[in-house]
Amino acid sequence: MSARRGRRKSGLLLDLFAWVLIPGYTLLLAGGARWLGTNFSALAVTGAGRYRGFLFWGLLVGGYFFLLLSRLAAYLPGFRARLLLRLLTGGACLCLIYALAIPYLPAYFPRFAALHVLLAALACGLLMAALLVALLALERARPGRFGRLLLVWAGIAAGSGALFLLAGMVSSALEVFFTVATVLLLRRLWLAARER
Repeated sequence: MSARRGRRKSGLLLDLFAWVLIPGYTLLLAGGARWLGTNFSALAVTGAGRYRGFLFWGLLVGGYFFLLLSRLAAYLPGFRARLLLRLLTGGACLCLIYALAIPYLPAYFPRFAALHVLLAALACGLLMAALLVALLALERARPGRFGRLLLVWAGIAAGSGALFLLAGMVSSALEVFFTVATVLLLRRLWLAARER
């Protein structure tokens, strides 16, 4: 009875983060600005409060991914898949932390701004790779159970590419879509991996 209550409590906490806190804070961070004409990094340097909000958002989202992907590794079959997932997750989170620590000020520090963009892009690429590794490993172990989630992963990749092409840059619209979609995909993947 106690284990069931603990699972229910952790499920409620997971839902709170995946459905309310992260999407709500992401939308709040994007604000009413031109979603296709600006991005979180550019908005973050418009004031000290905005930069702190940007840091909090990064820590909230990064912490969610780090915790769930690290725990998800235990459900993957094979040492290599578990190790690869942990390495990709650690790399993605390190890139995110460094991107958060380097303010995006291209007019004053163009090289640091380029490094910020590179690290942010690497964080997203490594996160998508980590999700794909987990999906493929679980699909191989339990054929037919994760096919839909693989299609969702492909949809996130295609939608992100379309939003990038539409704006011609990494925009707030892309950041909102990518963040919310990957958070919800990971939630569903975590729940599916724990089912027997």
